[in-house]
Amino acid sequence: MELIPITRPTLVPLEQLLPDLEKIWHSGIVTQGPYTVRLEQAAAALAGTGYCVALNSCTSGLILTLAALELSGEVLMPSFTWASTAHAALWNRLDPVFCDVLPGELTIDPDDAEQRITPRTKALLATNVFGMPPDIQRLERLCDKHGLALIFDAAQGIGARRGGRPQGSFGRAEVFSLSPTKVVTALEGGLVTTDDEQLDARVRSMRDYGKGLGPDGPDIVRLGLSARISEVQAAVGIAQLGLLGRLSRARAALTDRYRSQLSGLTGVGFQTTPESTTSANTYFVIQIGPECRLQRDELARQMAEHSIQTKPYFWPPVHQQTATKSYARGALPVTQEVSRRSLALPLWSDMPLSAQDRVIETLYRLLGD
Repeated sequence: MELIPITRPTLVPLEQLLPDLEKIWHSGIVTQGPYTVRLEQAAAALAGTGYCVALNSCTSGLILTLAALELSGEVLMPSFTWASTAHAALWNRLDPVFCDVLPGELTIDPDDAEQRITPRTKALLATNVFGMPPDIQRLERLCDKHGLALIFDAAQGIGARRGGRPQGSFGRAEVFSLSPTKVVTALEGGLVTTDDEQLDARVRSMRDYGKGLGPDGPDIVRLGLSARISEVQAAVGIAQLGLLGRLSRARAALTDRYRSQLSGLTGVGFQTTPESTTSANTYFVIQIGPECRLQRDELARQMAEHSIQTKPYFWPPVHQQTATKSYARGALPVTQEVSRRSLALPLWSDMPLSAQDRVIETLYRLLGD
C-alpha cells in the first residue's frame, strides 16, 4: 500500500524555473544577488512592512533578530512550540521562560505570560501554532504595559491574518520559515519582516558575518553568522510566493473537509479559530480525547500500519526536552494536556482527495463506534 506522507512541498513546474536558474548559473552571482532582493521586496509587500531580510533558515532569523535587539535576561515564550524558539534565546544567552497556551487556539496565553514577568523579563517571543496567529492585540497591550519587546516566531504563519492584518506586520519583527514543510517554500530559508530600519540593517549585516559598509565591506562591525540564502533558493521562493493564494485556498478547503468529515468521531477535537482570524493551515492537528477508543500513541502506531504517516506534534513540549528542561518553572497544565493528545494528520496543498479519504476512512475504522 502506498505511503501517505504527513506533508510534501507543492512546487511550481520545473520548466517555469529553468530560465531563472540558467540566469543565476551563468551570472556567477549565486548568493545575495538580484533574486534575493526580489524575494525580500515581495515578502515585505505581502507582510505590509518596510523591510524584509531573507536568510538561510527561520532559526537563523530568530537568533539574529534577538541578537540585533541586544537583549539580556529573560524571554517569555510558549513551551508548546518547536525547539528552535527556545534555542534562539539560548544561543543569545537569554533565559527562556515557558508559558502555558490557550485551550482551543493553542497559542500563548497572555494572562499566564503576564504572571511570569519578573524584573529580568525583556521580551516576549510568541509563536504561530500550526498556522494560527496568537492573540496579537492582547500581546501588544501586555508588552506595551511592561515595556517588553514583542517578536513573533511566525515560522508556520505565512498567509495567516489576524484582525484584518497579515502575519508579518506585527511587533518589532516577525520571522518566517521557507522550509519544505511550509505552505510557501524556498527549499530551505527564512524571512525577517520589520518596520524597524535599524533592526533590518543589523540583521542584514549579521547574516553575512557582521560586515559593515555593504555586502563586501572590509570591516566586521558586529558578531554575525554565515546565514545567507542562495540565489537558487530565492528564485524558488519568488515563484512559490506567486502561488500563495492558490495554495492557501486549497489548504483551507482540505482543512474544512477534514473538520466536516471527522466531526462525527467521538472524542476527536480541533484547534479553534477566533473571529477575524485566518489560519495559514500549515498543519492539521487533531486532539485525541480520553473517550476515544485508542489513545494518541497507539492510534499513530496503527495508522502507520495502514501506511499513513502521522506525527505527535508538539511532543514532547520544549520544557520537557533534555536540552531545555532545566528552564521549566511552574505548572503548564494546558500544554501538558494538549501535547500528549495532539496528532498531526497528512496535509499538503495538492493533496488528492483520494488520499484524504483514505486517512478519514482509516480513522473511522480505528476510532469509530
